[in-house]
Amino acid sequence: MGTAVTGLVALILTAAALPALIARARGGTPPGPGPKLAALAPVGALLAIAGAAVAAATAWWLLLPLLIPALILAWWQRPARRPAGPVPAPSGTGQIRVLTLNVKGGRAHPDSVLHSLRQLQVDILAVQEMTAEWLNAVQRAGITEVLPFSHTDPRAGSAGSGLWTRWPLTPLAPLAGMKNAAPRAQVEPAGGQPVTVTVVHPAAPVNQQEPRWLRDLETIRLTLAAAPGPQLVAGDFNASRDHRVFRDILRAGFVDCADAAGQRHWPGFTWPADRRYPPLMRLDHVLGSQAGCIVHQARTTRIPGSDHRGVLAVLEFSPPG
Repeated sequence: MGTAVTGLVALILTAAALPALIARARGGTPPGPGPKLAALAPVGALLAIAGAAVAAATAWWLLLPLLIPALILAWWQRPARRPAGPVPAPSGTGQIRVLTLNVKGGRAHPDSVLHSLRQLQVDILAVQEMTAEWLNAVQRAGITEVLPFSHTDPRAGSAGSGLWTRWPLTPLAPLAGMKNAAPRAQVEPAGGQPVTVTVVHPAAPVNQQEPRWLRDLETIRLTLAAAPGPQLVAGDFNASRDHRVFRDILRAGFVDCADAAGQRHWPGFTWPADRRYPPLMRLDHVLGSQAGCIVHQARTTRIPGSDHRGVLAVLEFSPPG
């Protein structure tokens, strides 16, 4: 490959990464295609690094200018630092194993979900895109034998959500004004303090829904940041750290378990999970209220039939005071 051709290839690769770079720099917020392009920042990082690598091979005169966007995008995709400050001492009791899963409008295989619940020893399951038909199917599969307590809101299409737990729960009012169901409940783990669990599924920023996506994420931040006591927020956020509105939720007093875990599988991408290539972004999250939250492990798991990987987080809340 001649130097001119090599330089052209390097420029094309880097140019393909620039829209994601610009959208990520803007925070991935409306107007325009910002949220969608910002979500592709991991792909942009790979393209920009490839462009710099091609330039380094022969067109060295291009390396410096192409290396700048590559380094910026790669820096943004580095593993997030765990929250600073003293780590609370584990209580030794009250560990919670939380799994969140988007079941793709009821297409995830109920038997596979039950197998994962048993294999991963899940205590709390948060489900998004749950239809009435899928709810009936997973009940027939025996979910109540594993997680006997539930608070569900099945709906048509992708709007339904549900919550199952190993321990007794008290249903609470859902998050108001959300596009999709957002059930909440107070759960009382054995040996631990009560925890408020919220299942969320903000609108996706596609088909002119960016303003609604932004309002849903703002509702999560404003409502839950003001709530007292330990909290878990789990679901398909349709957002990642490449979106400013998601980072605002974290700054409001939450930790993403995939960032804070002592044992974590980076980068933990979750979508799309039904392609021949690996997932490209992390849209599914388990968040814990920052005060007293100790995250031991975070990992993803594949569920046949879903276009998302599930996220498992193992955590506990240290006793107050």
